[in-house]
Amino acid sequence: MAAPPWKLPVDYLDPKSASAPSPSRSRRLAKQTIHVVILLLVGTVVLSQFHLDILRFRFAGSREPPRFDKSATFTWDQITPTEQLVYHPCFDGYECSRLHLPMDWNRTDGQGAKVALAVIKVPAKVPVTDSRYAGPILLNPGGPGGSGVSLVLRMGRNIQTVVDSADAPDEPHPLEGGKYYDIVSFDPRGVNNTSPAFSCFLDSAARQAWKLQVASEGILGSSDGVFDSRWARHESLGLTCAAQEDGEEGEWIGRFMNTPTVVADMVELIERHGEWREQETARILRSGCRGSLNEIDTAEAIRLRNRWVPGQEKLQYWGFSYGTVLGSTFAAMQPHRIHRAVIDGVCDASDYYAGGWLTNLQDADAAWLSFFELCASVGQGVCPFAAGEGLQATVDRYENLLTTLKSNPVAVPASGKRGPDIITYTDVKMLVAQAVYTPMKSFERVARLLTDLDHRNGSAFADYKDQERLDWRRAPPCNPSGSKPCMIPGENYEAMMSILCSDGEDIGEIAKEKFESYWHTLQDQSETFGDFWTEIRFSCIRWKTRPAWRFESLIAGNTSYPLLFVGNTYDPVTPLRNAFKMSRQFPGSVVLQQDSVGHCTLSGPSLCTAKAIREYFQKGELPNHGKICEVEEKPFHVPGIQPNRVLSAADMKLMFALRSLAHDEDPITRIPGLHLL
Repeated sequence: MAAPPWKLPVDYLDPKSASAPSPSRSRRLAKQTIHVVILLLVGTVVLSQFHLDILRFRFAGSREPPRFDKSATFTWDQITPTEQLVYHPCFDGYECSRLHLPMDWNRTDGQGAKVALAVIKVPAKVPVTDSRYAGPILLNPGGPGGSGVSLVLRMGRNIQTVVDSADAPDEPHPLEGGKYYDIVSFDPRGVNNTSPAFSCFLDSAARQAWKLQVASEGILGSSDGVFDSRWARHESLGLTCAAQEDGEEGEWIGRFMNTPTVVADMVELIERHGEWREQETARILRSGCRGSLNEIDTAEAIRLRNRWVPGQEKLQYWGFSYGTVLGSTFAAMQPHRIHRAVIDGVCDASDYYAGGWLTNLQDADAAWLSFFELCASVGQGVCPFAAGEGLQATVDRYENLLTTLKSNPVAVPASGKRGPDIITYTDVKMLVAQAVYTPMKSFERVARLLTDLDHRNGSAFADYKDQERLDWRRAPPCNPSGSKPCMIPGENYEAMMSILCSDGEDIGEIAKEKFESYWHTLQDQSETFGDFWTEIRFSCIRWKTRPAWRFESLIAGNTSYPLLFVGNTYDPVTPLRNAFKMSRQFPGSVVLQQDSVGHCTLSGPSLCTAKAIREYFQKGELPNHGKICEVEEKPFHVPGIQPNRVLSAADMKLMFALRSLAHDEDPITRIPGLHLL
């Protein structure tokens, strides 16, 4: 069936039509105001202590929300979804909301199924009435299917340190002082805490059993027959997910998860933030607190500065990996809404939407080679896997280990904390892939684990695998359209499949022989990554669901403010050449190169890169064409640029945040759909 044309309400598409709210919008806002008043009156009598805390916050002069008792557990079902952004304290110092959105943005009758978007925010360090308040920066962690909520909980405060002014907010500042941002993200449709969840399994136990079977088969290339079993396995899963659609009446989440639909969600999110900003301004001014350090700021000036102009709210964004596809698609669909957008670890959008995944691995082997180069340079005292004879000897040691493990996995007896295990060729290949994503925190671990395996000792590796496993407690059976979760938070396997298979061209009926040829093409691109990179597209071979509508135009455009593309010299899955290609499609944009190894710039600590991104957000200044930033530190504690220089207090604070980001316990994006089991 032909997809309907891209449609959104006129004020979303035409900035000229956005000078005033539409009559329907005005009526809707009036109704919402009445509802809010009624709820507040009722709330003074019947709300629980939890809701009374929120009420006190809404009418207090303080910017900081009350914090949950750490002994209490926040759950998303404590928040009732609303059509406005209503923030509640959550996770000890964060703010959360559930934003009600239409399942199908093309419906004009106001009816149909709804999505409850899980939104999380690190509040800005200043109130909205302060002239230095600069609005939200939306983050996307990649995937596709990555959890924005998880990203903000892990990295949000450190990312805020990168983008905020270097000056403390309580220091005296000039009229045009530094800016402070809310850090905001969300779980996309079907993912994690956003409901309804997308699921093809009865419960988490069934999903984990499936993953264990996949792990026991090994990755492609690990043994004879794996390709055939994987083909049958993905046929089975594709048919199962298709059956979910057949069993649904009306709108089904699987048809409304593709990237252009998420762009529409982002448009609504920034619009609703504009509405929230105006209401929050009025609340603070009613309390008698201007919340501004500028003496010349009058209440009227503050109101004027923070007014919501429907249809004209703009995007500030930092997207990683697949998040660069999302950001670039937003820029193509809504070019007049771009205020700032950092596109970090750049995917080739044309290849992504073609469903090829053929422009990712060009630098993967060079990125992995850097492990051996660094290991050989620091020697066995720092990198125990180093062979005394030099670089080639260290490479040969690894290749010999892989050959041995193919036929002779390492047997590991049980310990007091885990059961018996074996370490296989697949385990090592997966370890290497994840390590090249995050070399700062991973290369030393890889060196230790490979050294142990070379001595037929897999105990530490088995402990690592055990830590990597998800919680396997049995979850009750669920209805994907209902309130019971079908997955433990963090399980986004089918959501990833639904997004990327919907975005890409239909290969549901591809011949087995043709797909096997595709696998060999990726093997030729990268010995390190080619086998399991094939798994990404494998998930689409019998995927029958197609999106309700697609954006068919080229991902390109003349945006209202230039984009900033950034990438590493050796990124294993988003090579730097993609950044230059995508930049050519957006006039005025600039590419900033970080001379490091790893996936996305946060994988290596660079004050130069961080300050360039900060200047872009703070002042709109783009780096010079051809600028290359060095890193302060490389894996194995190898010093980077000017190793002994003295840093200022502000640079030390920034460097602490960058090191924390580079050593985060989870990479920004894992290899799509694959986990170390």
